[in-house]
Amino acid sequence: MASANDIASEMLALVGGNDEQSTVTHFLNTGFPPLNYALSSKWGGGLPVGRIVEMFGPPSAGKTAVSTAAMISAQQQGGFAMFNDHENSFAHSLAEKMGLDLSPGRFLYKTPETFEESIDMAVAVARTLRTKKLLAENAPICMVFDSIASMVPMSKMVDKDGKARDASTYNMHDNTALARATSAAFPAFAQYVQRNQVCAIFLNQERTKPGVTYGDPKTTPGGDAPKFYSSVRVQLGGGQISKGEGKNKEVLGKEVTAKVVKNKVSRPFLTAKWRFEFQEDGSGKFAVARSMIDFLIEQKILKVSGAYVEWIDNKKYHKGPLAEKIEAEGAIEELFKLLPGDYEPEEADAVDVTAA
Repeated sequence: MASANDIASEMLALVGGNDEQSTVTHFLNTGFPPLNYALSSKWGGGLPVGRIVEMFGPPSAGKTAVSTAAMISAQQQGGFAMFNDHENSFAHSLAEKMGLDLSPGRFLYKTPETFEESIDMAVAVARTLRTKKLLAENAPICMVFDSIASMVPMSKMVDKDGKARDASTYNMHDNTALARATSAAFPAFAQYVQRNQVCAIFLNQERTKPGVTYGDPKTTPGGDAPKFYSSVRVQLGGGQISKGEGKNKEVLGKEVTAKVVKNKVSRPFLTAKWRFEFQEDGSGKFAVARSMIDFLIEQKILKVSGAYVEWIDNKKYHKGPLAEKIEAEGAIEELFKLLPGDYEPEEADAVDVTAA
């Protein structure tokens, strides 16, 4: 019987030695440490580079705000950001206000007509950036696709003879066309993402399956492939933040809860929550300072006296004015310094959100 060394020599000659282990070494900061921790078990972590991420939930839950923060993080690390807008809803001015560099050499915005065009374009961009060494080797690429539910498969645009189709020609097979398209493309795309160190963030909508009595009725469009090939899946939800009652009720925003329902790079089923506040111009704001204050109060790090919070200057403030003060003074890092070293995050139920 051959020894282990003899077998190893034969394998080395036959197929070479062991391949390098595929591990995540870079993360894209979401700007909110509790969310980073839920995603990566690190305050300074976040969304994994070299992996596919699916983020889904109801409208105005902050999906675009979180993905914009990830694109900003990629740029800050010397990388490149790309946004494929299938919903035609990306607000450049708001993204720039958040800190995204919209310069052509730093950011690419495209509105592909079809799912296939979007994927092919993303692969071509990533390949060019890497093969021509336009970025440093360890600089991340962040690509956002908004959204899977709005992607149109090529088969719904043209027939097998290349002629344009209209709605009157659609049939039952077109109902599953997107699922078949993702199933065909995602296995190879996952390889491209890993090889080219891309964080590919697919935003998705949420549906409710009728007639579900037991289990979670929520589902996501696009078939099973996004579910299977995403290393991280984040489900967003939450309720309104309002003041007043009746006719005087004013909706100020949403308290968003993120549940990491799948995580292949860290501990799964962790949660985070934050405030997403509506602004006077109709836009939304990822209220990091106020959300951090709420988090530190929950962790009993910031002391509360009635309706007041004691800040590091030993003065007491209401939550809102304190958040405004911290933002105005650019003192958000002072909040981050208060994060606990020994932290046991809240864990969500281990639900399996299916895709259809």
